[in-house]
Amino acid sequence: MPPIQPATKNWHAIALGVVGEGVISLDARGCIEYLNPSAERMTGWSSELATGAHVSQVLSLIGLREPPPEADAAALSAWFHSSADAHTTLRMRDGSQREVQIAVAVVVDGHGRPEGLVLGLRDLSQTAHLMRELARQASYDPLTGAFNREEFERRCRRLLADARAGGGPHALCVLDIDQFRLVNETCGHAAGDALLKEVVGALRSLLGDDDVLARLGDDAFGMLLPQMSAHRAMQVVQQAAGAIEHMRFGHGDRPFAVSCSAGVAPITAQARDIDEILVAAEAACQVAKESGRNRVHLFDAADAEVASRHGLMRWVPRLEAALEVGDFQLMYQDIVATAVGTPSGRHLEALICLPDASGRLTSPGVFLPAARRYGLMGRIDRWVTAQVCEWLHWRAGTGRTLPELVTINLSGSSLGDRQFRDFAEEQARVLPPGASFCFEITAGEAIANLDEAGEFIERMQRYGCRFALDDFGCGLASFAYLKRLPVDFVKIDGQFVKDAASEPVNRAMVEAVHRIAAVMGVRTIAEQIETRDVFECMRAIGVDYCQGYLFGELRPLLSLP
Repeated sequence: MPPIQPATKNWHAIALGVVGEGVISLDARGCIEYLNPSAERMTGWSSELATGAHVSQVLSLIGLREPPPEADAAALSAWFHSSADAHTTLRMRDGSQREVQIAVAVVVDGHGRPEGLVLGLRDLSQTAHLMRELARQASYDPLTGAFNREEFERRCRRLLADARAGGGPHALCVLDIDQFRLVNETCGHAAGDALLKEVVGALRSLLGDDDVLARLGDDAFGMLLPQMSAHRAMQVVQQAAGAIEHMRFGHGDRPFAVSCSAGVAPITAQARDIDEILVAAEAACQVAKESGRNRVHLFDAADAEVASRHGLMRWVPRLEAALEVGDFQLMYQDIVATAVGTPSGRHLEALICLPDASGRLTSPGVFLPAARRYGLMGRIDRWVTAQVCEWLHWRAGTGRTLPELVTINLSGSSLGDRQFRDFAEEQARVLPPGASFCFEITAGEAIANLDEAGEFIERMQRYGCRFALDDFGCGLASFAYLKRLPVDFVKIDGQFVKDAASEPVNRAMVEAVHRIAAVMGVRTIAEQIETRDVFECMRAIGVDYCQGYLFGELRPLLSLP
């Protein structure tokens, strides 16, 4: 604040000039002359009681040294400026504290000599409270009051750092509510929210002061158990699972049996990061679910079941990132007319590969099982379909010859998804003239979505699209359901094809599939053709098309001549 001339030395006018702030006027010796009502509330002193007292008696600032003895107005101004415009803690007369910010103005006489001070006090307590509340909200789940995932991961990092420094042991648990979706779908989200709150209450009653409980997802919770071995943590988590099982949750007059599945993993110094620990606990939790639910499973790297889930789950972040930035690479493999026996680029299957950190391509058989298990196939199918259609438009636009047919693999999740079926129809409707694609679905997934599959096939065939049943013949039901699905091709299961030249039963199976398909007007494709003997066997049987590494490795789709 600028110096105040004597003509304006009217304390009430000054107070009005800083409305909303506390105002304290001091004489040249630092004694109180006046406190406005806001300053009275902030300090706990009345103006009458404070008048004549030294400012250091009334304005007790924590952490600020005492003013110099016999200090004049100039020295006091310098003293206050040391905390001006900064957040300072003020101790009120009753001992309570509040956050304030101080502004200082020097009152000068007609010759410019200091003859007093005016202090402006801004109360920051409410702002500080709001900041603390915002910080609290940033760390807690608003529904349950448990920590949120971000805070959980922060605290997990602390425990990992402690383990690396020789501390511990520590353990981490991931816990899923088994019946949450049933409650949500039958009784609505309000009932689901109530269930989550009761679960948090039950878990908190079993955890110690240093333990951490967080909500990690819709019905997923995490627990950090410091200074606890994994085996001891298993006992605690089993008690927690028992407490949840004994809950009596009901909505209206409808009771629900509640249980949970949980996985426990140790926090060790050997872990690369907290993601590795979380994935380990989630893999153990998945094993608990698949073992019948209402179980607790301890992660063990030597456990084949856990290792399998662990391996699949490690692909999920990589697949999510690849979908986000389009990091997959489209490849193709020829589907060869058996009568010709050589690739022509006229009929091919589009496949995706995923580059690793060194640029080497990972085949789809490695990462697609993870995509199927963790619900990513629908997004992958959409990406591949869109990319193939875009490639066909690009090829037509550059005057290149279009292949007669491009086959795209389709998962059961997409087959049963109306939004995907609408999307596929939109793509097919605008294909360039002469372009066509074929959706390939496994026999098992087609049977599981029989009505949707039949409707989708008939709908897409109106645009010239074709359909193939993959892995055909792996179950006797395949033959019965073939009559109900108007497909154009059946791909004979490779387990029969690859040994058909040397195994009479396998050859007979291939012959049976081919004969039945021929009667129905459906063409056959034999997959996994890797040797000339097997190809000649397929030619002798009369199979229409062959596909496999005998005709070449996977090649980038953009390299098609």
